[in-house]
Amino acid sequence: MTDLSTVKLAELVSKRHACLMQLCKLGVKQSEFIVSGEISSMLRLLSVKNQLIVALQSIEQQLSPFHEQDPEQRSWGSAEAHQKCAEQAADCKQLLDRVMHLESENELKMTHRRDQIAQQLQAAQSSASARRAYQVHHARPQRLGVSFDDALSCPTEQPHLDLQTGP
Repeated sequence: MTDLSTVKLAELVSKRHACLMQLCKLGVKQSEFIVSGEISSMLRLLSVKNQLIVALQSIEQQLSPFHEQDPEQRSWGSAEAHQKCAEQAADCKQLLDRVMHLESENELKMTHRRDQIAQQLQAAQSSASARRAYQVHHARPQRLGVSFDDALSCPTEQPHLDLQTGP
C-alpha cells in the first residue's frame, strides 16, 4: 500500500529539490572542469552526477502516484506546509530547466574541446610526418644528376664558350 499523505509528498518534493540543487551545482563545476581541461576531475564528478540522477529517478517514481491525485483533494496539516511544498515544487521546475540548460552547454563545450584536441593532434601528426620525411630525405645520399663514372671522365678544362658561335 502506498502512503499518499501530504507529509510523504512534502518529503519527496524536498528530496527532489535537494537533488536538483546538487545537480545544478555539479553542472556548474563540470563546466569549470571542461574549460580548465581537468578531465580526471570531471570524470569523478560525472560519476557523482550519475548517482544523483539515479536517486532523482527513484524519487520521480515515488512521486508518480501523487500525479494521479487531485491536488485540491489533498489534506494538508497547515497552510504553511502546503505553501512550502508548492514553492519547492515550483523551484524544482526552474532547477530542472537550469540543469537541462547546463547539460546542453556542457555538451557543446565538450564537443568544442574535442574538436580543438582533434585539430591539435592532426597538426602534431602532420608535423611529425613532415619531420620524418625531412629526416629520410637528408639521411640518404644526394644525387646530383651526374654519375660517378661521368664525373671521372670529365675533362679538367672548362670548354670555351663563344657567344657568337656557341661552344
